[in-house]
Amino acid sequence: MANMDRHTAVSDAVAARVRQVRIRRQMNVPELAARCAEFGAPQLTAQAIYKLEGQRDSAARRPRQVTVDELLALGLALNCPPLYLIVPPDDPDEPYPVTATVTESRANVADWFVGTGPIMPSPALVGDVRQFYTELPEAKFQAILGYKKDEATDL
Repeated sequence: MANMDRHTAVSDAVAARVRQVRIRRQMNVPELAARCAEFGAPQLTAQAIYKLEGQRDSAARRPRQVTVDELLALGLALNCPPLYLIVPPDDPDEPYPVTATVTESRANVADWFVGTGPIMPSPALVGDVRQFYTELPEAKFQAILGYKKDEATDL
């Protein structure tokens, strides 16, 4: 995926997933580029996608990073939730490198991404876990609370 001299970045995971999903959809790179252009991302040319997918092992070149705007366009063009371009849905216990110093399971990263749970590598990094939930809409918070209450009563 990435060379050994640098951290495996989220963009590396996105690159691998874009290629995997594109192939699963039986699309070639020019077809994906055309769909991206249809969805308002003309900067995702065939050349840009080749660089995004193909230069991950090169020690001489920096990989093509994916912007948030491009991630959303790729999700539309591939008919795939952007979350699953970032975090592969298979092997939920597989470690996922969030940053150079934080690794968490794919399942926990996906939960964090959609707002159903914080990543807690250590209390020193996260702080008060209650703070995480203050950014959730009330309905989502209540749904999470209700789920956890039901789970607690089953014990």
